Amino acid sequence: MKINYYALHYHMKQSGIRTVIENILQSLETNPEINLNLIYSSKKETFHPEYKKIKVIDIPDVDYDDKIFKSKEELMKKANKLKENIKNKLELSNKCVLHCHNVNLFKNSYLGAALLLLAKELKDKNFVLLLQLHDFAEENRPDRLRLLLNCSGKKDRLFGSKIAYPIYKNIFYMTINSRDKALLKKIGIPENHIFLYPNSINMELFSSKPHRTDKLVKGLEDYARENKYIFKKNRKILLCPVKLLRRKNIIESIVILKLLNSIKDEWQLLITLEGNSKKDRAYGKLIKDYVKKKKLPVTIGFGHKLIAAKNTKNKNNMIDLFSISDAIITTSIQEGFGFTFLEAWVADKKVVGRRISYIFKDLKANGLSMNHFYDKILINKRDFSEYRNHQQIRLLDKINYKGLLKQRQLKRMIDFLKEKNSVIINSNKKIILKNFSIACYKTRLKKIIRETEKLKKKTWKNVYIDNKFLIDYFKND
Repeated sequence: MKINYYALHYHMKQSGIRTVIENILQSLETNPEINLNLIYSSKKETFHPEYKKIKVIDIPDVDYDDKIFKSKEELMKKANKLKENIKNKLELSNKCVLHCHNVNLFKNSYLGAALLLLAKELKDKNFVLLLQLHDFAEENRPDRLRLLLNCSGKKDRLFGSKIAYPIYKNIFYMTINSRDKALLKKIGIPENHIFLYPNSINMELFSSKPHRTDKLVKGLEDYARENKYIFKKNRKILLCPVKLLRRKNIIESIVILKLLNSIKDEWQLLITLEGNSKKDRAYGKLIKDYVKKKKLPVTIGFGHKLIAAKNTKNKNNMIDLFSISDAIITTSIQEGFGFTFLEAWVADKKVVGRRISYIFKDLKANGLSMNHFYDKILINKRDFSEYRNHQQIRLLDKINYKGLLKQRQLKRMIDFLKEKNSVIINSNKKIILKNFSIACYKTRLKKIIRETEKLKKKTWKNVYIDNKFLIDYFKND
């Protein structure tokens, strides 16, 4: 069966979702029956795909747009214009699959409305709309939720819900964890229109051999010196391969660094990327000012300069960075899937840090051994992650670090770092290779597409979406 496949996202800047999209396209690239297309806006960054088979379609209006309209009618007029623009780029002679990412995050106030109009217009065509959900506007993103509720010029939760979570007989959702699947059902999306589609890992990259690591170490030394950080090539590396975002709970990674160095002063912390938003930049400045003032062995923000997303002649890549690291840490409190929990095992590295219950439920169901992670760090009988950022910074100099080892979960994590644990590393690696490979991505996606073909033929009863449950759920979480 010939398929015209279109991936759609707001942009293709370096990000977790770009990695997801690239992995999906790579999984389909060798299938001669699938024509691959990518729709995005190049306003922020022009994307040059590694695979020549992919046709790139630039539509500026799919980019971020926080516009609040004067009325529903004005918004729908803009949505209709975008709908026409997207439709004109689709080849409908064969089966057509439009696979969109994070439309519900409401980074654009009319994109969801445009897609709903498109699905309804193409109801009798061989067309299916897949909406892959990675995050929620309702989860600790007040600016996104505010736009969702007020995009039509006045507060209207039901209208915002309708276009944030469009649903029709040929629209289907894909979630990357089982919790999110259950949450979508709670807001009114029919269960048979929701599929579980966990992210994949680029096994080829993360199981490859590192190259030019001496160049990377020299680059880190130069970068640290130029930016007034402290990096020493003879110290052990605790790698935090994420952006410096508030939800990544980075200050807690410094707690773990100081805990390790209170036992033996031999560790340093690397954080790859800076944050982008105004609040995340302020959060980053708070951290950078602290580590420089205290002369801590922490280096931040070298990723764009030294690390390439793919192999290039001029930069090292993530496997090189993993290879020089002794362990990978994640202290994040909010994730959709959590690449950091999985990638390093494939590179034969230990992963440590904070447990996220709903993600670990899925990982343990697949058989991964993750018992050495911790649920909380109690400081004055309160979890460290619950303190405000400025309070966290002030606490860093007051914590009795050796006293933290009385907390059983933290001691278990430290003991895990001390031992080789090659059995656990190898076991986790095998499970990830089996369940989260690029090949699994293709198999799951093709199965979902086949299922949607059957389901869209069933009698459709209109459903009404209301995100109030999500607002309350995340407010109380």
